[in-house]
Amino acid sequence: MITVTELWTRLDTLAAPLPSERIPLFSSRGRIIAEPILAPEDQPPFNRSAIDGYLVHADQTTALVTLFGTLTPGSPPPPAAPAIGTALRILTGSALPPESAALVMQEDTRPGPTSGQIELLQLPSTRHIRPRASQARAGDRLITSGQRLTPGALALLASLGVTHPLVYRRARVAHLVTGGELVAPDAIPQPGQIRDSNSTLIAALLAEAGADLCWHRRVADSRTTTAEALADALTSPADIILISGGASVGDHDHTGSLLAEFGFNIHCDKVSSRPGKPFIAASRDGRLAFGLPGNPLAHFVCFHLFVKRVLACLAGISPTTLVRAQLGEGAAIDGNPRETWWPAYFTPNNTPGAAIVVTPLPWRDSSDLTALAVADALVRIPAGGTNELAVEVLPCR
Repeated sequence: MITVTELWTRLDTLAAPLPSERIPLFSSRGRIIAEPILAPEDQPPFNRSAIDGYLVHADQTTALVTLFGTLTPGSPPPPAAPAIGTALRILTGSALPPESAALVMQEDTRPGPTSGQIELLQLPSTRHIRPRASQARAGDRLITSGQRLTPGALALLASLGVTHPLVYRRARVAHLVTGGELVAPDAIPQPGQIRDSNSTLIAALLAEAGADLCWHRRVADSRTTTAEALADALTSPADIILISGGASVGDHDHTGSLLAEFGFNIHCDKVSSRPGKPFIAASRDGRLAFGLPGNPLAHFVCFHLFVKRVLACLAGISPTTLVRAQLGEGAAIDGNPRETWWPAYFTPNNTPGAAIVVTPLPWRDSSDLTALAVADALVRIPAGGTNELAVEVLPCR
């Protein structure tokens, strides 16, 4: 039986970044960029005004100036600053001359004694000039390869003229759910039946991880129907095949043997984890397959421990790392011969410099969904248990 850490190492060697593609900027939110972005020119590319007011010569010392025009945003900058004793009306964003320019805010002026004159109530200043290259110089790296494109990053790309960024392709996932006891969430379960929660859970987790669910089916525990569905899933464009249920060694657990029949190399069929012991990892011709134990809490744990890690590698980014935290008050954590990954939530703490606190949630068994409504972390409990308050935590958001 392989340990969690050993399986992480093995999975990291199996998952390489997917090919990249250029897509429209407006479609790229949340995608992982596959190339560094350099400033094509100085940012800003010219001196510009940060205020509405007046442009005068930097050596202007007298209060009265004569207004001789208006400088609007989008107009080329004047070749030189106004002569001493004169001024240009300017608006926020107006391009300014490269030298000897100074500004006075609109509210720091008043009409002069004669038409066309402005009285300056404050000395001119360069304080409200945004100098050329004050934000970045041409050639500076502004976005790093492997960075997730947030709305702010998209705005930066737009300002640089990058309209079709090169991003890693989103992973495509096929999800096969097995279980003769499962019915649709909108059905009324008959005695012995339960509603299928794993389909919803996996679809939501994939969307949150930036992957596309390209194929989905739910079948009974029959080996024949499972094999037919798996054969169909393999005709899809999926990079990953997820099979919910059938990962153990019971009479209706066909996942491992069927993957082997379809030519997959089985890298793991048991992992020393609680929950999630009957977990299968396999590969064939660059495609990965995972067999997840059927219980929903085990689904949640195995997805965050293993599937999400692989999705990160396929996207060209580093997997989520463990953080150190203090164990808050919560459910009693019992020891187990296997390493335990206990559902928990991060406790808000706004005190500067305070330790991260994570509070364990009640966990009755691996079919218990109640903890998942608020869980955003998994606390790592070593095999045999621990009395330490300092623990390792895997964030799940």
